Amino acid sequence: MQSSTPAPESRFSGSKRSQTVSLVLLLGVGAAAWGLARRDPSQREEDALVYRDLAACLGQSLRSREDCEAADSEARSLYPQAAPRYASNAACEEHHGCGGCVAGGSVSSAAAGYFIPTLSGFMIGRTPEQRMPVQPLYRHETRPCGTGGGHAGSYCTSSGGRVWTASSGSSSARVSSAVAHTSTSSARVVSSGGFGGSGHAVSASGHGGS
Repeated sequence: MQSSTPAPESRFSGSKRSQTVSLVLLLGVGAAAWGLARRDPSQREEDALVYRDLAACLGQSLRSREDCEAADSEARSLYPQAAPRYASNAACEEHHGCGGCVAGGSVSSAAAGYFIPTLSGFMIGRTPEQRMPVQPLYRHETRPCGTGGGHAGSYCTSSGGRVWTASSGSSSARVSSAVAHTSTSSARVVSSGGFGGSGHAVSASGHGGS
């Protein structure tokens, strides 16, 4: 008998379905396991919004101007202290792509001597009532320099969560509540292969690639 209760995915049809974002919370093991991540139906999900910058948030008008400005300001404030840190630019670019990193000292004195990914956007809840913490996002790109292609809307959070969008301009998302509310204000020093290595899938909404 067909259930009268619509599945969570039914809320997103047409173009919104193509805007699905997948999140995976990393526990720090090897890259092959990214392809094994699948959506866990036992996980509670909620709506989230992903924006590359303040202008994108204001342009959609899904959150108020005040909310967009506050989220953008908070992400920029968190970035210097929360961005993952790498011992070398090469190690940083292995996770964040060519040109995706800067010398940490140019952003924060506390990050001097390390390299950190550039700030690439932020994630917030669809409504203020969700009390979802603002999370800075960083480009995620593991292809070697010179292979082309760009990062195609793939990001990381400071705490190690992977964020995928269907395209670089996507914004709407259904995310695991556990991942959406996992944030950090302290930086992780990433050893070789540690950030985005393999991981435990907390939630992955319809995307299983690396």
